Amino acid sequence: MSAREDSPQISRRHFLQITAVASTVFLGGRWIQRLAQKNTTIHQTRLLMGTLINLILVTDDAEQGQQAIDATFAEMERLIALFNWRQPDSPLAILNRSSRLAQPPAELVELLQEANRCSRLSGGAFDVTILPLLQAVQSRADTAQPRQLVDYRRLHVTADEIRLEPGMQVTLDSIAKGRVVDGATAVLQTHGYDNVLVEAGGDLLAQGSRADGRPWRLVVTHPRQTDSALNILQLTNQAAATSGDYQHSFSQDFSSHHIVDPRTGASPGELASVTVLAPTAAAADALSTAVMVLGSKAGLAFIEQLPDVATLMVTKEMNVIHSVNFPAVS
Repeated sequence: MSAREDSPQISRRHFLQITAVASTVFLGGRWIQRLAQKNTTIHQTRLLMGTLINLILVTDDAEQGQQAIDATFAEMERLIALFNWRQPDSPLAILNRSSRLAQPPAELVELLQEANRCSRLSGGAFDVTILPLLQAVQSRADTAQPRQLVDYRRLHVTADEIRLEPGMQVTLDSIAKGRVVDGATAVLQTHGYDNVLVEAGGDLLAQGSRADGRPWRLVVTHPRQTDSALNILQLTNQAAATSGDYQHSFSQDFSSHHIVDPRTGASPGELASVTVLAPTAAAADALSTAVMVLGSKAGLAFIEQLPDVATLMVTKEMNVIHSVNFPAVS
């Protein structure tokens, strides 16, 4: 789970790159891919959630495509306002202050229920009630007492009410970005666009194909040589996310970083990065964090019990481990 999502800089995932027909540029805040197909592709970038959001859609009507993009960014802003615990008037901030939220937004209920499913499946390696512990880690305070406040089983979610025990607080930083990507993709599809790619700081969902009919291409960057490709994937109707120790490291040897094990309060020590492919960006977002915490052996067993999910793990010794269904290197 992340202890540095409140940074005003570009967010923790800067390791995914999309390539297409013409020039190649980095996504996630560095430089941007421009497609060569004139009058068939629209690509826009805006800054939201402290990271760059990239929308790419294939269209034969630029004006209608722009309208769809504007509607998509509006929906993303709406969802961010629901999930952002730092915004004082957000539903999540109200929950954290009062330990109770009556008549919660349906989107928040659904996302918390999905987060709890990931928590149960991972044995608590993923836990959205980790916020007090993350804040203690970030401020270098003692973590003994905040650890007692972390327990997804004490988060009670129904359509009518969300409740926490006193002192507990929730952050959705390790799943909400993916959910916003999913929501953006749904808006584009509602407007009739099936060939789209939405990317937010490395969390992405690729639907359909590029303008030339080929799958979207994704470059997974090496965790220690960020100008080098570790893997090149071709994605269609699939989401991807990566978590890594290098995005916000607190030590030169990467032993202390922004991902924290909710069960111990320490950064997990085995893996340098984890890439997860899943049907939704929210799932990929959460699962990549969970596997970082679980480590390679337990993480592989965890992923291989889930349908339509694959993972690529890199240890701190730069050994590469992947699930049996992870795509071959292109």
